[in-house]
Amino acid sequence: MDVQGRTAELIKQRAAIEGAPDKMSAARKRLQLLFDEGTFVETGAFVKQRPTELNGVDAEAEGVVTGYGAVNGMLVFAFSQDISVLKGSISEMNSKKICDIAAMALKAKAPIVSMLDSCGIRLHEGVDALAGYGKIISAFNAVSGECAHASVVFGTASGPLSFLPAMADYSVIVKGSELFMSSPDVVKARFNDVDAGTADKALANGTVSEICENDEAAVAAVKAFLATMCDVPVTADDANRLVPEIETILSADTYDVKSVITAIADDGKMLEFYKGFAKNLVTAVINLDCMTVGVVANQNCENGGALTSDAAKKAAKFISLCEDFGLPVLTLVDTNGFEPDAGENIEDASALSLSYINASVPKITLIMGKAYGSGYVSMCSKETGSDFVYAYPTAEVAALPAETGAIFMCAQELVQTSGDPVKERTALIEKYRTTIASVYEAAKRGYVDDIIEINTTRQLLISGFDMLADKE
Repeated sequence: MDVQGRTAELIKQRAAIEGAPDKMSAARKRLQLLFDEGTFVETGAFVKQRPTELNGVDAEAEGVVTGYGAVNGMLVFAFSQDISVLKGSISEMNSKKICDIAAMALKAKAPIVSMLDSCGIRLHEGVDALAGYGKIISAFNAVSGECAHASVVFGTASGPLSFLPAMADYSVIVKGSELFMSSPDVVKARFNDVDAGTADKALANGTVSEICENDEAAVAAVKAFLATMCDVPVTADDANRLVPEIETILSADTYDVKSVITAIADDGKMLEFYKGFAKNLVTAVINLDCMTVGVVANQNCENGGALTSDAAKKAAKFISLCEDFGLPVLTLVDTNGFEPDAGENIEDASALSLSYINASVPKITLIMGKAYGSGYVSMCSKETGSDFVYAYPTAEVAALPAETGAIFMCAQELVQTSGDPVKERTALIEKYRTTIASVYEAAKRGYVDDIIEINTTRQLLISGFDMLADKE
């Protein structure tokens, strides 16, 4: 068949598929969900494996559909692995298509979406297919920090292909899907890890940000990411809106800091990252008067917001993301510091402070409650990178928590007292809070720039980030 005849046959086949959605492969349906109707342009449709391989099997689109189009009017590139064609296996030419679309996205400085659903490597091609893995990883390493990359695991992402969700700026996985580097059966047998390779495991270790119920929900999550990180935000929310509800939230014995974040945000919306990993710290993106802002916050309802090595790694990864996208960072502080841990990793813990110090984007810190010891230093204090530090009147800043600091400093007084020791202890703790740990003492020394009324939080944060907008 000549080229014209082959082209006519291909167009006929495509028309038949489009006219019968039930015959469309899952890979193409997922692309249809992602792109605005009628905008998807396929690339590399004629790329094929070498004719000597696999006894001449004709693999439609070489097992992966690549192309570009509009997502809510914005240029986006994507590839979608087709599990119905040779199980979506990675081959020399399959990887070439994926690398080519990544290179196109890089040239256009446009977002790219990787849709993963593959059994792994095409063994018949041996080292050529294996080299394809390395080429894909290299291609997406070049994309990192240059283009927004969202990744979705729809079925199975195994071996080196499992690196893509970890490398992506935002990743989700469909419920029931698998994500693993080593065989789950081997991991289960050797380490008794019943969750090995599961979506729950991927969420818990921070590789993905969310588990989605189905393909539609997964694509919707990616669209929300693209809209939040890449679109120009629009809101009717009032920049001068007061937020008295925050005082009510903080008055509880324990509270969910996400309620504080949504109270501040335009239209009460936030996009959370790595929500299943290190739950004692929240990382999210919000809009503030149409400015896109990254948020790092201690989670009070998870062990009082105590920091851990995992929380430090989570924050460091997120701050790096904000730096790549040029997003200012808001840090909400309420913590006693790092949780004592026999297996603590000091290197991981130090990553939190260093990530703030090295980030060049505008940084504002709001001390909402406690800022003690290593927690004060690590959560973007004035000395570790904050451009502006706000605090609530009830905030506490000191080297040690009041419960321990007061006793260390006043042990002799407790020994000599002839009164009720419990009552005396309570009095000393309260004295410590209102003197040494008082936020006004920190403000006197210049460690806090302003002590603000709680209901003006949104107004002042917007004003602060406006002031820092031209920071170099």
